[in-house]
Amino acid sequence: MKRNVISRFRYLAALWVGGGIVLAAITWLCFVLDIEPAAATFVYLIAIVLLSLMGSFVSSVVFSAVAVPCLDYFFVEPRHSFDIASTGDIITLTAFLITALTVSTLVTRVRRLADSHREQARLLDLTHDSIVACDMDGLITYWNRGAEELYGWKREETVGQVARKLLQTVLPMPLREIMPILRDTGFWAGEILHTRRDGTQLTIASRWALQRDEAGKPTGMLEANTDMTGRKRAEEAVRRAQETYLTEAQQLSHTGSFGWNVATGEIFWSEESFRIFGYDASVTPSIDMVLQRVHPDDLAVVRQVIDRAAAERQDFDCEHRLLLPDGTVRHLHVVGRAVHDQAGQLLFMGALMDITARRKTEAELRDSEQRYRQLFRYMPVALLRIDIRGLGVLLEGAGITSAPALATRLEHDPDFLRPAMESLVVNEVNDRALEMFGVRDASELPATVTRFWRDRPETFRRALENRLRGEQTFQEETRISAMDGRVLDVLVTIARPEAPSALGINFLGFVDITERVEAQEMLEHLQAEFAHAARISVLGELTASIAHEVNQPLAAITTNGEAGLRWLNRSEPNVFKTRELVQRIVNDARRAADIIARIRALATGRAPQQATLSLHDVIEDSMVFLRHELQSKGVGVSLDLAPALPPVAGDRTQLQQVIVNLAINAAQAMAHAGTARRTLAIRTTLPEPDTLCCTLEDSGPGIRPDDLERLFESFFTTKDNGMGMGLPISRSIIEAHGGQIRVDNESAHGGARFRFTLPAANN
Repeated sequence: MKRNVISRFRYLAALWVGGGIVLAAITWLCFVLDIEPAAATFVYLIAIVLLSLMGSFVSSVVFSAVAVPCLDYFFVEPRHSFDIASTGDIITLTAFLITALTVSTLVTRVRRLADSHREQARLLDLTHDSIVACDMDGLITYWNRGAEELYGWKREETVGQVARKLLQTVLPMPLREIMPILRDTGFWAGEILHTRRDGTQLTIASRWALQRDEAGKPTGMLEANTDMTGRKRAEEAVRRAQETYLTEAQQLSHTGSFGWNVATGEIFWSEESFRIFGYDASVTPSIDMVLQRVHPDDLAVVRQVIDRAAAERQDFDCEHRLLLPDGTVRHLHVVGRAVHDQAGQLLFMGALMDITARRKTEAELRDSEQRYRQLFRYMPVALLRIDIRGLGVLLEGAGITSAPALATRLEHDPDFLRPAMESLVVNEVNDRALEMFGVRDASELPATVTRFWRDRPETFRRALENRLRGEQTFQEETRISAMDGRVLDVLVTIARPEAPSALGINFLGFVDITERVEAQEMLEHLQAEFAHAARISVLGELTASIAHEVNQPLAAITTNGEAGLRWLNRSEPNVFKTRELVQRIVNDARRAADIIARIRALATGRAPQQATLSLHDVIEDSMVFLRHELQSKGVGVSLDLAPALPPVAGDRTQLQQVIVNLAINAAQAMAHAGTARRTLAIRTTLPEPDTLCCTLEDSGPGIRPDDLERLFESFFTTKDNGMGMGLPISRSIIEAHGGQIRVDNESAHGGARFRFTLPAANN
């Protein structure tokens, strides 16, 4: 903007300087030639008109104001003076000034009109539409750039030609009918056809505007033309696609359409309607054809519906059956709507749907529902369908949408869920539920289930957290108290299968597992007894090793005692040496006591005692216990213990039993095979931050591939005198500690490899 102002200022400055020079040159020339005042006035007027063409009206006023004093001073008597002696000279100067201003005004107006016309033409060239101006005879007077691009003719080629002939115009109605409309309203619009220079025919949306002069007489027409060819093609493609899609949709949905003119009896069917009725599409449908296909048992009803619809002129909706020539029976749902055409004739437009599959599905659903009812009622599992109505409202009101949010709320308000528990409604129960809870009818169950929730709030909380995590089912073993005083161990299943995203509970299932729990407890008791027997068996096998371990500290005690007596019996007793020997005796006695304690712990049948242990300590104690046994069989032990191993939670005696069992099995396997180089490698690793792994590898013959899968089965053994309980008990101990045990023949020393994992203790 600022740059334009500066440019305009520079232009005016140059114009004024140039205009001043021109006026000065004219003055000098006329003065030298001694031209008459009238002639000089005419020359000045020509110069001012020319200057006004180059500048604004203000510039013309300035130049006129300068020219008047020049005429007065140089050409009017007395010269070289601004005095005017003659009245005629005053009139001449005044006429000059008025004429100059008038001509300047007219020139300025003409310039503005020309600029306006040029701007309008430029704007018309900017539009993409075709703009064509014609006179009343149809001769082209203006042809914009959009018309050039649309039709292919340049502007200079079209001006002066008849537009309708050039473009081979095809009008929707005769021109003699269009012109009166154009003259009366000044506007006409419609779709016409034009032909391009290359012969291509275009569909044009044309708008004609009538131009008039100041007297209102028509002077020409302005046509604005928009190419509709592409859109017409697209609309036609859409129409064809819609017809195709409609046909496909009717085939997929087994729905046909029809039209019925009651007055003429004419009927229209879609392709799907012909298929449903089993007729060829080449025949002309009629009411008689419809009645021929109606099932005889439904014929009277269909006739009554048709007659009533025609007589009462109202919509109809009915279902009936069709009997096709091949004996096929179809169920049909027909809907018709009464309408009137422009002539007032009654028409029915409607749809007919083949609902045979739906009828079959409904029958199957009824059968399925009946089977479900029978299954629900007589299932040996206690089933309840319930609704905790206030649960969703309670959680939404508290803004709880996740399991952590619920846990946080319950920490501050333990009774938060109590109102929801007490809003429980039992919708359906089976006979097994009544029997399990010890009630006579379903009306007593809400109070019983509510009491179950109150007695087991943690179960209810965990079930709800499970739902908030988006899971559909929840299972947990717990106990319930029946109304008759029985306490049952049950497996409770809570689910809401039909609305996975909803909160709440829909189905409760209780399986009585009291006998299973009792059997499990008995099995654990028997397993503990078997483990005790296995440990006693191991102790029997290690009798020599035990005797050797105990004899070592006892022999050391005897030796140190005798040496101490000798030091005391000397003429000068050596108290210092005697005190040192007594300390050794005490240390050896403690070592013997530790050995006896380990043997007693291994032999005892006490229940497991959980404690935080170092796996390395368990391994080292086991190796001390087995030292003589391994040395007697020529087995070398290498320990590769990972540093900074986290502790484990477990029973020291049971874990020692696992290490001892695996080590003795490896030593016996190598001794039985006669392996020359007998190596037992024990390694600990930390494969994961919360998992410890212990690996025992030997250099024996390995395990036969056929025996690998059965090695941990009870009473299966590869030894001649084995019990087949050592490895099963070891597996049960490891699994009871939350770990796993595996075996393979991938030992780095060529024999078998046993690996077991244990979880790290929670700090």
